Amino acid sequence: MLTETEKDLCASRPNSVSYDRVADLHFLGNYVRRLPVNMARMMENAHDWEHLPFVHASSFASIDLIGKGPWGWRAKIGLPGGGDYQLLDLIIDETRHYWVSTVFSGMGTGTEIHTQATELSGDEIEVDVRFYVPEAPADKTVADFVLKYLTDQYRVLYDEDLGLMSGRQSALDDRIARRDEPPGLASVLVGDVSELDPLGTHLVETQAGRFCVRRWRDEWIVHSAICPHMLGPLNEAKLDERGNITCPWHGYRFDVATGQNIGGKCNDLAQAPRLIERNGKLYFV
Repeated sequence: MLTETEKDLCASRPNSVSYDRVADLHFLGNYVRRLPVNMARMMENAHDWEHLPFVHASSFASIDLIGKGPWGWRAKIGLPGGGDYQLLDLIIDETRHYWVSTVFSGMGTGTEIHTQATELSGDEIEVDVRFYVPEAPADKTVADFVLKYLTDQYRVLYDEDLGLMSGRQSALDDRIARRDEPPGLASVLVGDVSELDPLGTHLVETQAGRFCVRRWRDEWIVHSAICPHMLGPLNEAKLDERGNITCPWHGYRFDVATGQNIGGKCNDLAQAPRLIERNGKLYFV
C-alpha cells in the first residue's frame, strides 16, 4: 500500500525521458558491456518489471506494480534483508533504445541510472550504463565506493538477465522451427524406466514441443516445459509438495496434474501427450 505522500510522488513523476536532466546531476561513472542478444530481447527485458524478484533475488525481494505502459513502468520494490524499500520507475525511449531508472523514494533516493543500448549486429548489442547521483559525494573515497557498488550490481544483473534473454530467444527460435515440421509422431520414446532418475526432471524434445517427465506420488507424469507467459523454462522449476511448479522467470505457478495456472494470471500449460509404459520403457503417445 502507498501512503498519500507516496501517491503524490508517483503522480508527479514524468512518463518520458528528460535528456537535459543529467546537466543537474553528478556523474559517477559508467559500465559498458557487450551482450550476445538482439535489440528486441533487450528492450523487452527493460519493460519486464515482473522478473526482478525472481531472476534477481539477490537485489530485489518483491515488486508491487504502480503503473505501466509503452513509456515504461513504476513500482514499489522491497529490498533483501528486511523492511527497506524503494519507489522506482524505469522510463523508456523506445526509438532511441534508451531508458532511465530513477529511485524517487526510499534507500538511494535521487539515484538515476541511464542506459543506452546500441545494436552492433543482428545478435549482439552494447549497453552503456551511466550512474548519476543528485550531488557529488563528500570525497573521492565515497564516490569510488558508490561507483564500485553500482558497477558490481549491474554486472550481476546483466549476468542474470543474459540467461533469461538468451533462453527466451532460444524458445522463440524453437517455436518457429517447429512450425515447419510435420505434426505428431505415432510415439516418442522417453527412456528406459530403470534408467530414469525418479528424483530428477527429464526434458524431452518432440515435434509438438518440449515436455518434462517427473516422478510424482509414485507415478510418472508429464507436463509442458514451456511457460505460456513468456516461454520460461519450466524444466528448471522444482515440484513442490502440492504438485505445483513455479516459473523461475516471473513466478507464475501451475498445477502439473491439470496444467492449470494458479491465480489465473496467464494461460494454462499446453496440453501434454499421454504417457504410457510398455516393456519397461516410457513413451509419449
